[in-house]
Amino acid sequence: MFENIRADLRRKTTGFGVRPEDQTFFRKRITPFLEFGTLAVVVYRFGSWAYTVKIPVIRQILITLYLFINVFCMVITGIHIARENKIGPGLVIHNFCGILVLAKQIGHSCTMNQGVSIMNVRGVGRATIGNNVYFGAGCKVVGNVTIGDNVVVSANSLVVSDVPSGATVLGVPARVISREATSAYLKNPIMPVAPSAPAKSAPPATTAP
Repeated sequence: MFENIRADLRRKTTGFGVRPEDQTFFRKRITPFLEFGTLAVVVYRFGSWAYTVKIPVIRQILITLYLFINVFCMVITGIHIARENKIGPGLVIHNFCGILVLAKQIGHSCTMNQGVSIMNVRGVGRATIGNNVYFGAGCKVVGNVTIGDNVVVSANSLVVSDVPSGATVLGVPARVISREATSAYLKNPIMPVAPSAPAKSAPPATTAP
């Protein structure tokens, strides 16, 4: 738990603020810890850990504490990250409000903004999301879809089908608009991500002699 929290906070402070006025000690080292998104991430990490504790009485105490803290967090921040999510280190949530995360698995260095929903569909399943994925404000991911590495899901998009690695998607439903993983949104992953292999072009057509 503590290693993941340190990785989350390290990535948050590393990528926080791109304007010259953001490069002060307070903005770089204090402000990120005061954001509601940071609180929600820490609560999620605590909840995931609490359910792994094996000592009976301590386990019940920690789970009860988590349930109360999580309700408080949802009321204050409008964010719910289900504790059963398997999320790698480097999770960053910018802003707050209207964020719901219920996925099968999410890789490292994931970034979310306000209004993001990653939802399951009963009888269909939950999403599997790769490493270093950016979710723009208001986007939705629904059902048992797979999103690759180094992907940008643009604001207000609706993902209902698989997304290949290295793609940027946009629209309702979301469609691939770029296959180059060079977006500024994908900077500062917590660990290196293997570059996506370029798409193979179709062989040239041959004509009969």
